[in-house]
Amino acid sequence: MKSKLSLLIIEDDKYSRLNMRELLAPFGLLDEACDVLTAQEKLKTNTYDIVLTDIELGEGTGIDLIPTIVRRGAHCIVVSSFECDEVIEKSYTLGAAHFLAKFKLRDQLPVYINKFIQAKDARFEKFLSEEFITQDRETIEELRLLCQLNLKAQNLFISGPTGTGKSLLGKLIHELTHPEAPLVHLNCSEISENLLESELFGHEKGAFTGAEQKKEGKLKLANGGTLFLDEVATMPLSMQQKLLKAIDEKTFYPVGSLTPIRSEFTLITATCEDMNEKIKKKEFREDLFFRLSGFQFHLKSLSERPEDIELLIKNFQKKSSRRYVIKTEALEILKKYNWPGNIRELKKMSERFSQSQSGIIDYKTVKTLIGHPTEATSTSTFGQWNEYIQNHGLRSLISMIEKKAVEDSMKRNNGKITTCIKELKISSSAFYRILQENNL
Repeated sequence: MKSKLSLLIIEDDKYSRLNMRELLAPFGLLDEACDVLTAQEKLKTNTYDIVLTDIELGEGTGIDLIPTIVRRGAHCIVVSSFECDEVIEKSYTLGAAHFLAKFKLRDQLPVYINKFIQAKDARFEKFLSEEFITQDRETIEELRLLCQLNLKAQNLFISGPTGTGKSLLGKLIHELTHPEAPLVHLNCSEISENLLESELFGHEKGAFTGAEQKKEGKLKLANGGTLFLDEVATMPLSMQQKLLKAIDEKTFYPVGSLTPIRSEFTLITATCEDMNEKIKKKEFREDLFFRLSGFQFHLKSLSERPEDIELLIKNFQKKSSRRYVIKTEALEILKKYNWPGNIRELKKMSERFSQSQSGIIDYKTVKTLIGHPTEATSTSTFGQWNEYIQNHGLRSLISMIEKKAVEDSMKRNNGKITTCIKELKISSSAFYRILQENNL
């Protein structure tokens, strides 16, 4: 992957700008500003990978621009013929990544930019070889294109079944766009509705019962970096409206505060649910979805790329102290299995292979571990159900089955709500209804 960059040159001297333009032209798209006011406007309306700024800019100074450049998520390079320890120290203190002398630009600037690109490309290659293991050409090419986009201060929406690597992809995008800035993660499905607003926006001391001290919200903590909202489809409608307002205005109010807080960040959201269905059922705001999905990426399920199964198992084996061999007929069963838990489920299966008594995983071993579906409505079971219905009613039976299914799923998945919803194949609203009705 050869990354193309978006660069801004802030320089008041015409010939210095021409020199930098010549040096930087091979690396991507160039933009220019000849004074502080023009630079501020461009930084407000555009996103850049790298911003190069002179110190002396006529009536202004490049030093004053550094905080804005860094806050906008750009890599800041100060370029100046004015070399003074105090100025250099202040530049680095304010967040500049590099300070270059003008008379050495021709020798040093292209080398530095190349190193910046190589680091970015190396991170992507490591992602494919060590973290997101796939040989699916379509997926690789789409990932490559996504990682070439400039996503600073943009919105990315990642969809795909549970266990396909949405969090991994979100982390990669953050590291490529904001390598030195904070990544703030929040799983919306794991926070109760009455606490979600406080988690997102923060609260003042005494704002509500139990608020014994001031709390900074995720939106503020993500300023200058990335906010990753996982399972955003589970967010209550009341919170969706508040989040939409905060995204549009880039400001928000902590609970119990009258003072607005400004925060700019790359927003990554993810879900395993069908958003079109959620919008159709009025469970998710269509206008919010449009704002979240400035860029969209869908991760395929493992059943859609069965050729990756053997590759993934070999990768999991590298991390295990015990080796085993999978017979061809066993591998064919694994490729035909639908993998509802996707890569996460395959990883657990691989762990069970390494713990099996035999080091040879054959047809019988796989069949035993995957299991066989049983006939739920046998004659004896149906007879017992009929008797229960006559005594307590159909609704009571359904409620009892729902409660038992949710309880068992919560135990199997250590209380991870998103995994339970996917495993039970029900909507998040149905899941929370069962919890509420049964005081779980």
